[in-house]
Amino acid sequence: MHPFYHISPLYHADDSVRLSGAVSRSGDHRDPFERDRARIIHSFAFRRLQSKTQIFALGESSFLRTRLTHTLEVSNIGRALAAVVNSTIWPGYPLGTVTEAFEPLGGPIDTSLIEAACLAHDLGHPPFGHRGEEALNQCVWTRWPGRGNGFEGNGQTLRLLTNDTLEVHGERHGLNLTRATLQAVLKYPGIYADLVNPDRYPDPKACPPFKPWAPPKCIHNEEASLLAWLLEPFPASDRARLLRIERRDGKHARTLHKTLEASVVELADDIAYGTHDVEDAFFSRLITPDAIIAYMPRSEFDDPSVHDTFAALIERMGRGAGGSRRDAVHEKKEAGAELISRLITAAELREDTDFIYPRLRWNVSLPDDARRVLDALKSAVYDIVINGPAVQSLEYRGGIIIQKIFAAYCDSPELLGGKHGHLLREAADEKQRLRVLSDYIAGMTDTFAERTYNRLYQPGSGSVFDRA
Repeated sequence: MHPFYHISPLYHADDSVRLSGAVSRSGDHRDPFERDRARIIHSFAFRRLQSKTQIFALGESSFLRTRLTHTLEVSNIGRALAAVVNSTIWPGYPLGTVTEAFEPLGGPIDTSLIEAACLAHDLGHPPFGHRGEEALNQCVWTRWPGRGNGFEGNGQTLRLLTNDTLEVHGERHGLNLTRATLQAVLKYPGIYADLVNPDRYPDPKACPPFKPWAPPKCIHNEEASLLAWLLEPFPASDRARLLRIERRDGKHARTLHKTLEASVVELADDIAYGTHDVEDAFFSRLITPDAIIAYMPRSEFDDPSVHDTFAALIERMGRGAGGSRRDAVHEKKEAGAELISRLITAAELREDTDFIYPRLRWNVSLPDDARRVLDALKSAVYDIVINGPAVQSLEYRGGIIIQKIFAAYCDSPELLGGKHGHLLREAADEKQRLRVLSDYIAGMTDTFAERTYNRLYQPGSGSVFDRA
C-alpha cells in the first residue's frame, strides 16, 4: 500500500471485511474506505439524488437544494466534524500519541469512512421528501400479511447498499462495502417489527393525510441477518446493549445507541438540515429570524451568552447587516458560515462506560446549549416551512402519486417491465411482491414518478415507447 494511504489504528481487520470478500486491483493504492467512497459516488442511486426533493419541489429554483446538494454538504460537514474530533483524540497525528483519556480508541476516526457514509446516508429515501416515505410506508404496511413490516428511508439505504437487485459492484451484495462503512450508515440498529407501534397508525380504510404514517426509525425485517453480521465483532454484552430499544406511549419505539462513526454522520446531517435548509427558507421568504429565535428561549440556556451569539447570527443570516442589497447577501452568507462553524467546533466526545468496544463506548454530540440552538433551527424549519401550506400542498401531491403508482402495479403487475417487472411477477409470496414494488418506487426520481403517474392515469399522456 502506498505510504500516503493508511488506516488509523482505531480500525482492525474485521472493520474492512466485505460480505463478498475483497478483490484487489493491481496498482490500486487506495485503502478500503476510499474504495467505498468511490463505489458510492459512481453508483446509480447517487446520481438519482440530483432529481429527488430535499424540502422544496424540483424546478422551484436552481438555488434551492436537492437531495444531492444536501448530501454533498453533509459530507463536507462530516469531514469537518471528524477533524475536530480527531484533534481531541490525537492532537499531533501521526506524530506524538493518543490523548490519555482516549487511549482505548488507539487512533483517529477515518475521514474517508465518514465521507463515504455521509455520501450514502440518503440513498434509500424515496421521491417527494417526507410525504414520499410516509406514503410508501402506508402502502406496504396496510398490505403486509400480519402487519409486521413497512417502509423506512434509512432502512432502505442499508438495503440498497447490500442488495444485488438494487445496486451492483461485482456479482453479489450490492456495492459490497466494508463492515465499518455499513456500521456508520446504520443509525438505527433495530428492525421494523420490533419498533413499530401499530396503535400509532390510523384506520387504513379511512385514508388520512400522510403524517400519521411516519414509520419507526429502523431497518426492514429482511435485513435482520445483515444486522447480525454487522454486530458480529462486538462483545456479546455490547451487542445486547446496542440492540436495546425504548418503548414510548403513543409513539413508535426507538433505538438508543449507535457506533462512533454513525454519531458523526447523524450530527453532520442534523447540522446541514438545521442550517442549509434554513438558508433556503430565508431565500424563499417562508420564515423569519424572529420565528426561529422564538424556539430558543434565553431562559433555557445554561450560558445566556451562547443564546445571544447564535441569535445574532440567525438575525444576520436572515436579514444581513449591510446598507445595500449586495452587502446584505455577503452578510447573510458570512453569518451562515459562522453559524455552521460554531456548531461544528462545539462537537465533543461523550463516553458511555457501559460499553466495552471503543467505537461504541464513545459517541460525538453537542454540548447542551449548542444542541438547543440546533434543535430550534430544525424544529422551526419543520413546523413553519415543511408543515406550511406551500410545501405541504406539493408533498401531498407527491404522496398521492406514490399511492396511485403502487396501487396500479400491485393490482396489475403486467404493467411493469424490465428487471423489477420480472421480479414482481416471479415473487414467491406477497411479502416479496410488496418489497420488490417498494424497492422500485423508492428508487424513482421525482420527475420519473410524475411521468409514470401521468402515463398510468392522465388521458392523452404517455407513449408506447415510454419505459416502465
